[in-house]
Amino acid sequence: MKYNEFKDRILELGDLDIEEKIEILCEETDDMELYDHMELVATLAAELAGQYNLDIEDAHLTGFLHDVGRLIDPEEYLEILEKHNISVDEDEKQVLDVLHGKVATLITEDVFDISNPMIKGGILYHTTLRKKPTDFEKVIFLADKLTWTYDELVFTIEETVTQSLNVACFNALTWLMAHIEGKKGLVLNNTLEAYLFFKGTVLL
Repeated sequence: MKYNEFKDRILELGDLDIEEKIEILCEETDDMELYDHMELVATLAAELAGQYNLDIEDAHLTGFLHDVGRLIDPEEYLEILEKHNISVDEDEKQVLDVLHGKVATLITEDVFDISNPMIKGGILYHTTLRKKPTDFEKVIFLADKLTWTYDELVFTIEETVTQSLNVACFNALTWLMAHIEGKKGLVLNNTLEAYLFFKGTVLL
């Protein structure tokens, strides 16, 4: 779906709430698997937020919106972001799929008029995390990874997340980097910086 088509369709759906609108768009694009994923991440994010005394409603909304950029055609990502003066790092240009987070952050503000920096940060860094993330960003990152189909990754998060967000993030990032390198992929700068940051906090 083109970005302008997405915006127009959201406007056509009027006063429905955000989740209802996204569900309709997922139905129309035959991508209910994406909707189910976003709904599950929203539920997990709210649960984790409750455990760590974070805003449960904001976590649920962030978890739901984190992948809304995937409804937009990936070949349009760079053009959309350039048009809205959103910078794209050189390493991100080599892994265009990661830009769905920036597109989702743009949609959150430009289409749904949500300017809460905590929500936008959670969406923006849900794939890579970053150096010195907020606890809210950690929760969204972990909630997303808990839905992945890699048993070892899920286990290492489930085993530690109730004890320490930092340990859970470090374990998840360790697995993620090994997985990417095993596929001879590119570890993005944000992910590497996040790994080194958490390595420092966990091993102190």
